[in-house]
Amino acid sequence: MTQAAAVLLIEEGPEAVTHRRVATAADVPTGSASYYFPTQAALYAAAVQAAENLRSTSAQEYADSLARRHRSARRTAELLLETWYAPALDQAVVSRRLRPMLEAMTDPSLRPIMMASRPTLLTALKTTLERSGWTDVATSRDVDLLVRMLDAALLHSAAAGERDPVHDAISIVARLLELVRGMIEP
Repeated sequence: MTQAAAVLLIEEGPEAVTHRRVATAADVPTGSASYYFPTQAALYAAAVQAAENLRSTSAQEYADSLARRHRSARRTAELLLETWYAPALDQAVVSRRLRPMLEAMTDPSLRPIMMASRPTLLTALKTTLERSGWTDVATSRDVDLLVRMLDAALLHSAAAGERDPVHDAISIVARLLELVRGMIEP
């Protein structure tokens, strides 16, 4: 049931994580979800935990699958967003994934779950940078800044009403990559 809840959370957002929807997706009797997760909060916490586990695993697998070759800042930025939002990045990422993730970070009961996945996700991003020819950025102290910009670029693009916030965020992150590299090079 937790895997079904995770998939619903990732693909449809928090409103899809109900006892009935999870039971249906898991192909179990409707009462089973209520039995194992007596409250909506318990069900949602299990969904967040499973979603973060899926996200971390998918991100690392995605990064590890990349061939080693030099990539442009733009292509690398795109790969970074795909890694960070694994297993899937789509146009609804801000409303379905990013905003709920940020809300979970502010919830005292969910924040530890979100923070636990961060080291694996950072490693996946460093792997993506290294395999794209951006090793100097991957080994710099600025990786955390870059991570924060992935989310900020998407939020800003969506808030600004960009028709394609992912495309706009890729441009922003690509420019940041170039700036960070310029600061690192002697």
